[in-house]
Amino acid sequence: GTSPDKIRQILGRLRDQVPGLTMRSTLIAGFPGETDAEFKELCDFVEEFRFERLGVFRYSNEEGTPAYHHPDQVDERTKFERQSELLRIQGAIHREHNDRLLGQEMQVLVDGPSEQTELLLSGRTAGQAPEIDGTCYINDGWAEPGSIVTVQVEQVDDYDLVGGIVAPVP
Repeated sequence: GTSPDKIRQILGRLRDQVPGLTMRSTLIAGFPGETDAEFKELCDFVEEFRFERLGVFRYSNEEGTPAYHHPDQVDERTKFERQSELLRIQGAIHREHNDRLLGQEMQVLVDGPSEQTELLLSGRTAGQAPEIDGTCYINDGWAEPGSIVTVQVEQVDDYDLVGGIVAPVP
């Protein structure tokens, strides 16, 4: 219900006025009537705003919705290709964001022992939603689940962070 310029204005203002903001959004690829030009514009928008977190889903035609009877349905292959392209773009952006965290100290909420191995704790930063985003694995130190600790980031991958506890948060 708004224009691309208005969205850019709002997001730009948020970036300017909220230091350390984790910007998150969700997109639907292949909405009925989506043209190649509109999809390209969407890809350019994702590149421009460099969301810290972005989910991308393929449109699913649900009976009873206004788009169900839209005459210009996008075929499944195109939906899949568009979703894949957006995820490829976002994956590179996400890795850039994580690379900038190397060596940084971050506050992490400890969830408890990792599901991968009990030799690690798992937790999450303020920008990592549970069960959606990556995890912060703690490889040095111990803290009770529910506590907040300062972790120095020593390794990153596309989605996860790894580091040791350098201090509890009072």
